[in-house]
Amino acid sequence: MSPGDSYFSRRANLYEPFLFNLYLERYQYWRDRDVQIINLYNVRPLTQGVMKEVNPIQFNQVVEELKDYLKLNQSYKILLFPNQFSAYYTLFFSILDLNDEILTPTPIPYFLKQYAESLGLKLLYIETSMIDDFDLPYRKEVESKITPRAKLFYYSAPGFSGSTVYPEETLERILFVSRNYYLYLAIDETLSHLVNNREEYITMQDIAVENERIIRVLSPLKDFSMDDITILIVHKALPLRIDRITRDLFPISPYQLSFLDYFIRNNEEIKEERREEMNIKRKIIENFMERREDISVSITKASGSVFINLPIPNTETFVEWLFTDYNRDKKTIFVAPAVHFHQDTYEDNGEILIDYRYLDSEMLEEGLEILSDALDLYLGLKKEDQ
Repeated sequence: MSPGDSYFSRRANLYEPFLFNLYLERYQYWRDRDVQIINLYNVRPLTQGVMKEVNPIQFNQVVEELKDYLKLNQSYKILLFPNQFSAYYTLFFSILDLNDEILTPTPIPYFLKQYAESLGLKLLYIETSMIDDFDLPYRKEVESKITPRAKLFYYSAPGFSGSTVYPEETLERILFVSRNYYLYLAIDETLSHLVNNREEYITMQDIAVENERIIRVLSPLKDFSMDDITILIVHKALPLRIDRITRDLFPISPYQLSFLDYFIRNNEEIKEERREEMNIKRKIIENFMERREDISVSITKASGSVFINLPIPNTETFVEWLFTDYNRDKKTIFVAPAVHFHQDTYEDNGEILIDYRYLDSEMLEEGLEILSDALDLYLGLKKEDQ
């Protein structure tokens, strides 16, 4: 009898690399082709931002600044973490037990499955459709997913995958289901600054003035390529063990506190500059769509990422072809097949996801031109160069 692998636990096999790396590993022989890959699904900053000034600051002072910045009342407390994973780990570890379930709408964030499975948790997918702008189905269909082990309803606003923004009616549905089934409700608001027409933007805290079981997650510096420091906003009624886990396991550095202080003091200027940059990229996406009548796109009230429906039967095969056969001037692209953001039974119907937050405008424009050229060749609309 084999003793098994003495170097890795079985749980280690639960982890899946982020998508781009997953495909690089799957099609290793792309290296022999001597091609450059433009990653149109880039979810991590290419470079780290640099502050103009670094000032020492005390932890409690930053917490008070954050309370003013986030307009929190005395019923809520702020927990600071050095990165996104430690915040999610503490959130899930504190309120969920082994084999508990998280109810979440698709398309899910790129990191959620790894985080949940690393703690022995299960995702209950609420399937949504691009045809309906990824809005939630009616309450009866949502409630049919709930089991006795469901403890948490989670979504991101806007969505990490597709920049989905829910209307007020949908938020009320989520709130009703969470209260009716006594679920915790966790909302990641990291990308909320990328919403356009902010005066029309309705958030969960606008309709649920105070709720002891609502937990807000925010990585305020991440989208600006400054730092990964992450905040949990929790009600004071929640158990104190969350505080203890935070202090003991995940201390943050003085340098991170300085980054956060700098952002709070300069947030309007920083956010406005970011929104202008993203609107330029959004316009590039819109111009690309105007030139392609054979594809459709889900453009929401927020910038950041976008689902595109291509006239092809299988995006997995298309991505493999991009890696192993196609090139234009020794360049090809990577796009993310939609199947990775849904449950395992989801049928591939030609949807890809592009995340352009960390791409510069020139690279995005070139990548979309390559996508258009590749699609023509793949569909037989263009003959391959001899």
